[in-house]
Amino acid sequence: MTEVKAGFLDLIEGQKDPERVQVQLSRETFLIQKEESYFVNPVQKSVDGQDIDSSRERIVPVKRQKVGGLGLSIKGGAEHNIPVLISRIFKDQAADQTGQLFVGDAILKVNGMSIENATHDEAVVVLKNAGTEVTVTVRHFRAATPYLKQAAKLADRGKEDLSNLDDSSDSNVDGWQTRTATLSVPSDESPEANQPKLQKRWVDVGTIPLKMARVTRYQPGTDKQRPRGFEVIAMNGASSGLLICQNTGDIAEWTRAITSNIATVNAQAIQVANALLVPTDHILHYSWVAERLAPTPMKGVWKSRFMVIKGPNVMLFDNAPSTARDWERCDHKYSLYEVISRIFKDSELMDNRPHCFLLQSGEDETHYLSVETRNELNIWQSAILRATHMAVAKLKSKTYGCMWKEKVAGLCLDLDNGFTLFDAQNKSIIWRYKFSQLKNSADDGQRQAKLHFYNKATRQLECQELECPHLRKLLHCTHAFLASKLASVDPTFMKSMSDNVPGELGSEF
Repeated sequence: MTEVKAGFLDLIEGQKDPERVQVQLSRETFLIQKEESYFVNPVQKSVDGQDIDSSRERIVPVKRQKVGGLGLSIKGGAEHNIPVLISRIFKDQAADQTGQLFVGDAILKVNGMSIENATHDEAVVVLKNAGTEVTVTVRHFRAATPYLKQAAKLADRGKEDLSNLDDSSDSNVDGWQTRTATLSVPSDESPEANQPKLQKRWVDVGTIPLKMARVTRYQPGTDKQRPRGFEVIAMNGASSGLLICQNTGDIAEWTRAITSNIATVNAQAIQVANALLVPTDHILHYSWVAERLAPTPMKGVWKSRFMVIKGPNVMLFDNAPSTARDWERCDHKYSLYEVISRIFKDSELMDNRPHCFLLQSGEDETHYLSVETRNELNIWQSAILRATHMAVAKLKSKTYGCMWKEKVAGLCLDLDNGFTLFDAQNKSIIWRYKFSQLKNSADDGQRQAKLHFYNKATRQLECQELECPHLRKLLHCTHAFLASKLASVDPTFMKSMSDNVPGELGSEF
C-alpha cells in the first residue's frame, strides 16, 4: 500500500547550515522544495492565478487552526459537473499561511483519498473530518478563474455569502459557518492593488524517483547511524541530501513510509519486467543492501550493493541495472542451490550495524551483508528460501565428481531418490540412501567429507567417506536439496519460512 505524506524537515547539504525545506512523498517520487521570495501582483496571484502551473498536481500540507479552521471556502462538486474548487482563501489563516494554495485550485484528494467525484456536501464532510494535519492534493483549474474572480468581488461587497471551512464555531445545517471575510489580497479599488508585493512560495529543487531507490540512516561507508537524519538516494546515485527530523518518532515514520513506497514501486516494476521474461528467469525480489568490505585507508568499510534474485541465481551489482546490457554486467552471480545464507546473531556482529546476514558461495566467496530494518532482513530470508526451493524443484538432480575408496565416482543428489553413488566408468550404482537416512556429516573444509547414514535393515550408522574437488558446492547443494525435500514433504515448512519469522536461513554441515 502506497502512502502520501508531506511535511517540513531540515536539509543539510555539504558544509552548509541546515535549511528548512518541505518534502512530499507520493506514490512514485520523493519531492524536496525550498522557499523563495518573488514579486507579484497580489490580485493576479490570488484571484487570476496566472502565475500558477496548472499542468501538474501539488501536494500541500495544511494545519487546521482552532480559530478559522482551514481558512478557505469551496465551490463546485460532482452535481455541478465541475471539480471541488477553492473559491476563497482567508488572510493569515491556515490555507493562506501555506503560501501554496490559491483561488481556483481544484481539490483532488484529501489525505490521499480522492474527492474528484464527490458532491459539494460530501467534500465539505471530508474536509471537516480530515483532522488537524490535513494533506490536500490540488491542481489549478484555470477555466474557473473568471467566475471565481467575480464571485470574490461580490462577496467583498457583501452581495454573496460563501461557505467558509471553519469548524471552530457554531455551524449551520451543513456543519459550516456561513460568513464573509476579506480576501488575502487587496480589492481592485485598493490603491495598493497594482503595486508589486513581495511574496514567498515553495519551488521544487529535487525529485527522487522511488524505483530502485533506497533510504539510509547511516553515514556513508560506516556503521554510524544518524540519530535523527536520513537521506533518499536514487538508483543513479542522486541524493536528497541529509534530512533531519525533529525526533526519533518522526524519522521512524518517514523512513517507514518511504521504504514502503519504494517496495511497492519495485514490486510493480518486477511484475512488468517478468511479463517480458520466460518463467524460469523471473525476478523474485530486489533491493539495496550494504556489504562490509576489508577496510582500506582511502575507503569506508561498507559499500552499497544492489541485490537481485532472478531465476535460479542470486546476483550482486555495484549499480542498479536499468538496461538489458546492465543485467549482463553482474559483479557477482551464484546458483542459489550452491549458496548458503544465514542471519548473524547479535553476538556474531562485526560492528554496530544490526540486521546482518551471510551469503557464501560454493567457490567459498563470502559476503557479509546488512539491511536497514529487521523487516527487510526477514523479506530477504523468505525470498532466498523460496527461490532456492524453486531452483531445486526445477533442477531435480545434480551430480558431482568425487573419489570413493580410490575409485572415480559420481555422487548424484536427486529430489526423488536421495543420494546415489555410481561408478564413473560403468555407471553401476555403488550405494544409495534416502535423504531421511542422513543423520550427520563432517568435513575438513578442503576436499574430504564423511556422511553418516542410518541403515534400517541393520539399525546401524554407515559412514561413507568421499573426496571431492568441489566440496563446498557439494555441501551447499546437499543442504538445498534437504531443505527442498523437507518442504515438499511438509508444506508447513515453507509457510513458516515465508511468514518472516526471524532465524537462520540455513547452516553449514
